[in-house]
This record gives sequence, structure tokens and C-alpha cells, in this order.
Amino acid sequence: MPCYHLSCYPVLSNILVSRSYKRLVFVMPTVVAIAVSTPAIAQDNQIANIAETRFDLNTQTIGLLDSQPKQSDAQIDWSVMATAHSPTQPIAAFLDDWNAPLDSGDHAYAQGRTSLAIRPAGSAISYGLGWRYDYLMTFSEETAEVYWQYENEQPSSTSQTYPLFLEAKHNERFGANIGLTQQLMPNWQLTTRANVWQGLHALEGKVVGNLSTRALPNNEITNIRDSLDKTNAYIDYYYDEPALGEENLNWNPAKPSGYGYSLDLQLIGQLSDSTQLSLRGYDILGRMHWKDMPSTRYALDYDVNGRPLYTIEGQLSTDDVTQTLPWRVEGSIQHQLDNQWQLGIHGQVNDIHDLYQLSAGYQTTHDNFPIMITGLVEPQTQALGLALDSRYVGIKLLTDSLDSEKAKRSEISLYGRYAW
Repeated sequence: MPCYHLSCYPVLSNILVSRSYKRLVFVMPTVVAIAVSTPAIAQDNQIANIAETRFDLNTQTIGLLDSQPKQSDAQIDWSVMATAHSPTQPIAAFLDDWNAPLDSGDHAYAQGRTSLAIRPAGSAISYGLGWRYDYLMTFSEETAEVYWQYENEQPSSTSQTYPLFLEAKHNERFGANIGLTQQLMPNWQLTTRANVWQGLHALEGKVVGNLSTRALPNNEITNIRDSLDKTNAYIDYYYDEPALGEENLNWNPAKPSGYGYSLDLQLIGQLSDSTQLSLRGYDILGRMHWKDMPSTRYALDYDVNGRPLYTIEGQLSTDDVTQTLPWRVEGSIQHQLDNQWQLGIHGQVNDIHDLYQLSAGYQTTHDNFPIMITGLVEPQTQALGLALDSRYVGIKLLTDSLDSEKAKRSEISLYGRYAW
């Protein structure tokens, strides 16, 4: 286990704010465009009959109760979902070195799912493939402010102490699954899906510490680093690829191998003749096991009056690591007002944040191809959305701004189904 002692200002500044944070925030919005997920699996004839009362459209994209073809039919499903929330800055600003002014915030995340699932005719068992992506960050507002000032060359105009805290969890994986649908009671049904994963990418760890600045004349400083007074921080993270320039220390270990597992659960049922409930949980009890995962542990200290000014001591090693997968739960309650109008409330919860949406839907009366048109509002983010659902295909779009340069909340879902 090598140990290094360095005295280098550029390495300190890069590790503290620029390279570590850039690694985290640059990956997040890029992945949103390709992030992906798992659809609900088939339901039996009885639940399908319940849905046909008026819940006869597959409103999967807004988390409502799915109606399914009869279990005697073979069926194939596919779905794609990508969601992101960045209250500190617009999502697009992450792609451009955080060049927008900061608002308050303490988290940012991108999650996605995609899947292709097949259920043979007359079977309660389904088989599928899936790809998932999770990137979740929690941090202090002061940490975000330090990074923004550094990256945009904004000096600190006053003496100030910034508590540093950033924790990130990243995992990308591909795998196969098998699902089983069971009838719990006449109006309730449980689907359990077991996933087996092959790890593609991983990064997890944290930065903690403090950074203080001195007040200097404006003509003497061009960046927050010019006004540094004292800094101490501790970095502890593991990764599949070095993110903080460890290759400059001749540390470039082989990519680790990873495998894992998780459970998906779906419960759907009827609360009353006109009200239905749907709950979906993803990656419950999920774990990834990584063999020979590289890790970095650094202790960093700086004192403008110290000798030496900068010291970095740390250890680089490889260990077997068990990573806990981020879980996600989505749920909805849908109430049928009459033959055409529906109202709903929907929730989304992950490891670091929760959001809810309100919806109102109208079903067209076209006999051959009815469509459910649903409007959504997310009060916490002031995002608005629109979902179009039919028996065979659906789409949901949600955003807080039609200007992609300003959006801090966005989500897109697509799905399709074919039965024969």
C-alpha cells in the first residue's frame, strides 16, 4: 500500500475543488440523455378486468395502474426513463464549468432506467434485460460556492470560512432479470423481480474539511485561491477509473470487475371502485461487489504562514468493496371522477430527495385508439409536465423551463408494448 507525501499547490487546489467536483457534475447531465430503466411486468386477467372499468389505458409513464393484455397472450415491453434535479444550478451549467450564478441547494442527482421484458403466453413469469444509471450527490452550499468561485475566477471579497462537504455515489450496470406475478387477493397483485447485474462504472466517496480566505485588495487577487488562508480536508473515495489525477503518481490500476443483485417490487390494487394504487420499488436491498477496487485517501493541509505551505499525505490501495445501490420508490393514487376525467397524486423518492406531482387526465372517446392526456405539476420544483398514454405506447415530459439552459428539473419517460 503506497504512501505519498507531496508539497504542491496546484495538486491541492485541483483535488479540493476543481477536479473532484468537475468529475461529479460533468457526468450527471451527460448521462441523463442516455439513462435508462425497468418496466412493470404483466398482470393477470383479473387485474386487467378491474382496469378495464375505466383505467383501461397503460399510464405507466406517470406511475398509474397499468392495464395489461390477458395473461393468455404473450407480451413484450420496453421502457426508457431519465430524470435529473439540480436545484443549485441549471442542469446545463454542469456541462460548462458551473458558469451560472448559484442558488441555494444541497443535492443533485441523475437516475435512469431502461429495459426489455418478455412474458410468454399463459405464464406468470417474465424475463428481461435492463440497464441502470445512478449518480447522487449531497454537498454543503459552501462547497458549491467555493467550486463556482474557483472555476469562474471569482475572488472572495471578505474573510470567510467555508465548511467543505461533498458525498457522491455513482453506479452504472447492465443485467438480466426474472419476474414473478402473484395474486394477493381479488383486487391486489404483487410482482417481484430479481436482478443480476454486471458492473460497468462506479465511484463513491466524500470530501470533508474547512477552507478559509483572507480579505485582500481587489487588485491583488484574481481567484479565490489567491486569498486562501488555511485549508484542511480529507478525501476518501473508491472508483473504477482515477478521477483526481492519480495517474500523475504512477497510479493507474486495472479496471475492477463487479457483479451484483437487487430486487424490484410492484404492488397494484384497488382502494375503492374508483380509486387505485400503484407502488414500485427499484433496487431494493441492492448490492454490487467489486474485486480489486482502487481507492484514494488523502489528507490535505495548507497554511499561508506554514512551512511548508502545502502538504498532502495519502494512501493508494486496492480492496474488495461492497457498494450499496441507490434505491428508488415511485407511487401513485389515481381517482376516476367519471368516464373521462381522472385525478392523481404521484411520488418519487430516492436516497437523498423526494418529489411529488399532481395530475389531471382526460381520456378521448375514440373507440379504436383512445388516448389519455394528462397534465402534471410538481409544486416543489415548479415543473410542469404532459403525458400521453395509450394501450401500446406512451410518453411523459416534465420540466421547470422550456429553455434547456435554465432547466433545473427535467424528466422524460417512454414506453411501448406489444402482445400477440
